[in-house]
Amino acid sequence: MDKKNVRNHSKQQPYQQAFGIACESLRRADIEERAEKSGALLEKEEHGGYLIRLTFLHRRCLIHFPEGKVTFQESDEEVPLWSQILLLHYLIKAQGNPLAGEWVNFRQLSGGDTYYPAFVKRSQQPLLDFFAHRLDLLEAAAQSLGGRSLNEGDRAVVIPALPRVPIALIFWSGDEEFQPDARILFDATVSTYLSTEDVAVLAQQTVFGLITCAKKAL
Repeated sequence: MDKKNVRNHSKQQPYQQAFGIACESLRRADIEERAEKSGALLEKEEHGGYLIRLTFLHRRCLIHFPEGKVTFQESDEEVPLWSQILLLHYLIKAQGNPLAGEWVNFRQLSGGDTYYPAFVKRSQQPLLDFFAHRLDLLEAAAQSLGGRSLNEGDRAVVIPALPRVPIALIFWSGDEEFQPDARILFDATVSTYLSTEDVAVLAQQTVFGLITCAKKAL
């Protein structure tokens, strides 16, 4: 194995370990309850296993149970490993709470202050950097992810990142006195579906997906 492959393998190891732990946790759970509380659809297969159908950033995913492997429904291509882990964590933790209809910021989550600098660097700042002067692209990009406009700030959208985890992205255009600004907010129930670390990962993937959709219009 050459040095490049050794480095890649080393980077993948923690993800592989996290994936294995998540699969084992899901196997010990009541899979029918997990599907119901997460808003997923459960389908029994002839060989005795299950297919769990879950929408993630407007793409239909299939979670093969008990194996735990996650594929995209339309292509049978495997979902990236870090996203597979996120989806398994969502299934494991989901408590089935109805949305509160109240938005909270990342720092209001348990441990949010600790993760906040990384959250800003990986999610909030890239969002602002790309859309600050391209707000005309925001709504169409959000619609590509199943989102809609939101009556907040100067321009805002809400994206159903997971069935019971909406994410609001709010912008202020700025003026001669204030710089443009952006905020990423979550429904107050988000901590009953994901850990704070997983919320950060989901926000980053949502922002990346939104930017990718917007670039297609450039």
